[in-house]
Amino acid sequence: MRFHFDEMKSGRLRANPKRGVGFEEAQEVFSHPYYLDQRSDLPEQYRAIGWVGEQLYTIIFEVRQDEEGDYYHLVTLWKATKQEHYPMKNTRNRRKPVSADAIGRLADEGRDVSRLFTNNRRMTGPIQRVNVDLASGMLEELDRSAKELNISRQAVIKTLIRQALDQQYLARGSRTSAKRR
Repeated sequence: MRFHFDEMKSGRLRANPKRGVGFEEAQEVFSHPYYLDQRSDLPEQYRAIGWVGEQLYTIIFEVRQDEEGDYYHLVTLWKATKQEHYPMKNTRNRRKPVSADAIGRLADEGRDVSRLFTNNRRMTGPIQRVNVDLASGMLEELDRSAKELNISRQAVIKTLIRQALDQQYLARGSRTSAKRR
């Protein structure tokens, strides 16, 4: 993943004792397991919580695009608060993650790599943007719903898609169990 940030802001963050690192060092968060959630819809920003050295940090970033594709634009960072420590509880006591390249080399050497696959973590993949063409009537309905719920249009769309996917999943499960009977 590529990163962009304001270099002057990075220097100010590094000089601030409450921050302690700049964006250059903070990129380390993305090289280990990290917690990810969406911070806001407008602008669409994400929060990543992870380790930089021995300190847990929170980074706010946006996914942007240029002619080369997606990149992470780092907005700000701080030392993680006590509440932000919870999702990362006990991650420091684990062995350092092994990169996919290292696993590939071990497998090529004929060594057993099964111990490296514990299935106890969630992979955080890259965020992808999707464009959808909607009829004006549907767009008006979405905007009305967003206004009634006091949330963004994007949040309404994501919620409706999640509900539809959950219903489809449940319907598939009930059809499968009916066939087994």
